Amino acid sequence: MKIIFLDVDGVLNSEEYYMAHKEDIELQQVDEACIKRLKRIVDATDANIVLSSSWRGGWDKDPHKIDQFCIQLVKLLAKYDLFIMDKTCYLETWDRSKEVQLWIKGQKERIDGFLILDDYNYNWKKRGYEDHWIQTDFADGGLKEEHIKKAIQILNQKSSFWERWRWKHA
Repeated sequence: MKIIFLDVDGVLNSEEYYMAHKEDIELQQVDEACIKRLKRIVDATDANIVLSSSWRGGWDKDPHKIDQFCIQLVKLLAKYDLFIMDKTCYLETWDRSKEVQLWIKGQKERIDGFLILDDYNYNWKKRGYEDHWIQTDFADGGLKEEHIKKAIQILNQKSSFWERWRWKHA
């Protein structure tokens, strides 16, 4: 199984997008062009999406429990046959790298690769995740064309990360 840990703000939207759509931004808080780029990554890697964004507070596996603000994201992803499989837990320490680590550790199925799409550095290096992280930019378009090739390489690479990780966490 391959996983994309997905942030939303700064990845699937951007300042540039909001400025271009300021008249109707409440109707569309996610940039469809970024969703299309995410779709290309998923199609090339067969990865699953795990929501690591603050938006995870509005998402639930039960579609009847999804908050209104998050429904738009779910519908737009579904338009491109993309679905959120799960979400990371929420720690009050705001340590997203720890939240990702806990999610990985809690999986029974083997994880063959993972990618972190986030515009902020949540101390990824501390956990050894820096080679799995693509930093997007809220001020510069979010998930861009230039990120796609690198994302696919990260997800498809055979890495010794898992062997090192298993020894540390066994």
